[in-house]
Amino acid sequence: MIRPPIAALKTSILLLLAASVLSAAGIFWSHRQDADARADLQGQQAALGAARARQQQGQTEARLIAQHLDAYHALVAGGFIGEENRLAWIEAVHLANQDARLYGLTYTLSPRTAAPAALAGGLPLKQTRMVLKMPLLVETDLPRFLEALRVRAPGLFRVSSCRLARLSDAPPQPVNRPELDAECELQWFTVATDTDTGTMR
Repeated sequence: MIRPPIAALKTSILLLLAASVLSAAGIFWSHRQDADARADLQGQQAALGAARARQQQGQTEARLIAQHLDAYHALVAGGFIGEENRLAWIEAVHLANQDARLYGLTYTLSPRTAAPAALAGGLPLKQTRMVLKMPLLVETDLPRFLEALRVRAPGLFRVSSCRLARLSDAPPQPVNRPELDAECELQWFTVATDTDTGTMR
C-alpha cells in the first residue's frame, strides 16, 4: 500500500479544520442573525400593538365625546360648567319668591371658593355661598319657596341650612301679615374651566 505524503495529509487536515471552523462560524452567525431578527420582530410587533391600543383608545374617547357632547353643552347652558352666573341666580330667587307668592327677600353672595374634596370627587368643583332672608306668613311657605327655586334654578344648588324665627312675640293676627323670618344658606355649584380653551381645569 502506498501512503500519501505527510505534507499532503497536513494540507488536507488543515483545509478540513478550516472548513469546520468556517461552518461553525456560519452556524453561529446564522443563529445570531435569527435571534436578532426575532428580537426585531418582537419589537415591531410590540410597537404595532401599542399603536393599535392608542388608536383604539382614541376611537373610544371620540365615541364617548360624541355620546356625551350634547349633555356637556346642556350643562354649560344650564350654568353648571363655566363661570358663575350670579345674575341668573339672583333672578331665580326673586322669581321663586314671586311664584310662591311671598313677600320679597334680601340676599348676600360670597366669593366663589373650592368645594370640599370629598364632594368634588376629583372635579374642579367650586361653590358660591348665598344667604337669603325673607319674611313668611307660615312655616309651609319655606318649602314652597324652595320647590319653586328648584324649578327656576339655572344650575345646581344645595340648601345648607335654614332657620325660622318669629318677627315678634305678639300673638298671630288674623291678617295676611308675615309673622316669621326665614334665613337660608345655599351653595351654588359650578365646575371651573379654562376660559381660553373651554376645557376643565
